[in-house]
Amino acid sequence: MGALTGTPYEKLLKQIAKLETDHADDDRKLARKLGDLVDDVIAAYEEEEIDGEEHDLLMDAIEDADPDERTFDRLEDDGDAFYDEDMPDAPDIKMGRRKNLDELMATTDDSFVGSFGRDEFEEFRSKMTDDFMQESDDAVRAGDHNAAVLSDARVFAGAEEGVEDVKRQIALESGLADPDAAQEPEPEPEAEEDDGGITVDEDGVEWYEDEEGSWWYRDPGEPDWVLYEE
Repeated sequence: MGALTGTPYEKLLKQIAKLETDHADDDRKLARKLGDLVDDVIAAYEEEEIDGEEHDLLMDAIEDADPDERTFDRLEDDGDAFYDEDMPDAPDIKMGRRKNLDELMATTDDSFVGSFGRDEFEEFRSKMTDDFMQESDDAVRAGDHNAAVLSDARVFAGAEEGVEDVKRQIALESGLADPDAAQEPEPEPEAEEDDGGITVDEDGVEWYEDEEGSWWYRDPGEPDWVLYEE
């Protein structure tokens, strides 16, 4: 009896839990005891020992513990105003007896506990990386780069020209350069003088082979050529 002390509402709530524990193996007896307890709840409300809200909460607890899944009347169940006209039918969910949350969260031996999502993502990322590396290497072999470099440090052809164009555009827009000023022509490379087939050895002697295949030489500082005879 000491466990049943407290307010009338608390006493009735503890009686529900006690009945559920004492008759856990006998659903028929539990259902009968809970039916008797419903009469006690109604009597407590009529004697003003509990209010309407406590009455409905006790009915909820009795329904949760009832093995026959019966329903009982409420006093303050006005329903949701949003569904006053067309209340949808609630699904008939049979949860059975009340269970411990830890038992509901525990996995069974035949349950699947793999990491399908993670493995699929890693496979997809690996494939995308391989495709990107292959495309980059193909571009290098096709001549789309200035140099054969690794895929993670690519240099595209024409990059330096693009940078110069950007610099030139910035200079024009900022007023640092005169758009009407004539650009100075780039100096033409000096034409290389034709040596006429003359070669110079390590001693500074000039050598020349004529059309007949004869060799002529001229010592440093000498104006005349001399026929070379073996």
